[in-house]
Amino acid sequence: MEILGIITARGGSKGIPKKNIRKLNGKPLLAWTIEAAKKSGAFSRLILSTDDPEIAGVGKKYGAEIPFLRPKKLAQDKTPTLPVIQHAIKWLLKKEGYIPDAVMILQPTTPFRQPKHIQKAISLFKKSKADSSG
Repeated sequence: MEILGIITARGGSKGIPKKNIRKLNGKPLLAWTIEAAKKSGAFSRLILSTDDPEIAGVGKKYGAEIPFLRPKKLAQDKTPTLPVIQHAIKWLLKKEGYIPDAVMILQPTTPFRQPKHIQKAISLFKKSKADSSG
């Protein structure tokens, strides 16, 4: 199964500016998510959707793909997650012909997620035969 991991990390947080690259126990917040995702071995691809070049640089350093910078209109305070994911999937299809079987959203604000949690979520997804393509 081709599973795409999408990490969402916009740059314009008003509460804690640049929170996704602020240090937590010596590493940027974003790094914890990238490392857990990579160690899980669950993803065919792991991309970072961000509007911020500095966040993109940190993501790349820790091993996430940065195929595009997200449009600013999809990085506002009240932007829902769904259009962000739709943008990523449409971009990958149009520019690369890439179509995953499933997508998992990974938010950097969950730094204590472990690889086993990702593996278990995917196992439950597969067992349930859930379909979210509608």
